[in-house]
Amino acid sequence: MRLRIASGVIVAVASLAVSERPALSPKIFGVDPSGAPPLFNPPEFAPALGGNAFDPENVADKTLWDKYLKKGDHMMCLMEATDAGAGWLEKDPRKPPSAASKWTGDLRAELQKWFWHESQYDKGWECDFEGMGLKTTFEGLGLNSQSKYDDEGDPQAGSNDCYSIQHYDEYWVADPDDEWGQTIPIKDQKYRADGKEYTVRQIYMHRQVQQPTSGQNTNKTRQATAGVYQFAINHDGGLIAKNIESPRHAVLSPMSWGRSANPGELPAIEFASDVFWAYWVRDNPNVKNFRVYGAHNVINTDTTLLVARALKNVGTNKLSVWPGNVFNIGSEEFRVLIGSPIGATAGHLLAAHKAELGIKRITKVTVVKNEKSPFKNRRLQDDLHIFFSIGDVPPAEVTRPDEPVGVMDSRIASVRKRGKNVIRVHTVMA
Repeated sequence: MRLRIASGVIVAVASLAVSERPALSPKIFGVDPSGAPPLFNPPEFAPALGGNAFDPENVADKTLWDKYLKKGDHMMCLMEATDAGAGWLEKDPRKPPSAASKWTGDLRAELQKWFWHESQYDKGWECDFEGMGLKTTFEGLGLNSQSKYDDEGDPQAGSNDCYSIQHYDEYWVADPDDEWGQTIPIKDQKYRADGKEYTVRQIYMHRQVQQPTSGQNTNKTRQATAGVYQFAINHDGGLIAKNIESPRHAVLSPMSWGRSANPGELPAIEFASDVFWAYWVRDNPNVKNFRVYGAHNVINTDTTLLVARALKNVGTNKLSVWPGNVFNIGSEEFRVLIGSPIGATAGHLLAAHKAELGIKRITKVTVVKNEKSPFKNRRLQDDLHIFFSIGDVPPAEVTRPDEPVGVMDSRIASVRKRGKNVIRVHTVMA
């Protein structure tokens, strides 16, 4: 990736066993009507603002390791709790508390309203994971490795459909009649939202974009940010993140605003997990079949440092091809990696969409490098890729607070038989 309740005390003890169950029938839910977003937000990181290729000799120090170990333990409790339980953990103000994202369903109208655009993307090239040297990895995960479309958009036999979603309009030109006109600079691209009226105009390549209706000068004007999310949807059961540049970090670039965003300036749909979810549910016959979250070509600095230390902990200093290095649920390395900026995106997807997915958790983390491409026109480096396997939480291990009062906290009480048996204590206090 170019890529982060009752009175007294009730103690719920759950061993972290892995459980796989068949997916149930899908059900698509509409936008949450509460109007109150959960307090927890997905992690923020910007690969373009300080990413590093994996270096096995450059490992996380104890401070960084412990930071993400704590985050990972918290993330595990969010995933294992009911929606109300996760809401308590995050001090959500809704009554009852909820971890559910405000943004559900396919968000077609909402993404358009908030100025997100699908850009041109070479689907045949960008979604050919066989060509990227990951065929064996994908097959090991039960996923097809080929693209669903070629670069011309014609259907192929594969399952991977790639998207590039940008918070700017690459087709917005000053003169719509000029076929070769230059795109208006991102910092000059403005839009209006918040439930206001729009008109639609035709521009270069016959693309439609929203423009504010004349006479609506009282509406708040916002700027494009240059945020971009690139990813693959695989209805065999996977979502693969390829490039994450959130609006919050994109605006720091001189090509965008060149400064931090002030409150209220960013689009309401901001986080990768919300955009990913919108595309996961689109035309998906089995929404619950979310088995794998992958991160392709990971360069996020904190995550690469954490992976290097995790590998060192298990006696190696190099990446390997499939089956790679597997960190099972409960191990310290697993706990750190699910709390990392990369792993937390997957965790927030699961925590924020329990109504649609059921109560799921990450069950293992697989770290691999790609093989050589079978195609001569693709020369590959040994890049770092991380895959998070997902499964249902066994009913007996779901954290259910007795009454809708109080708050929850969690900690690891003890660890036995490294990586095999972890006792997690969820403490719920009035």
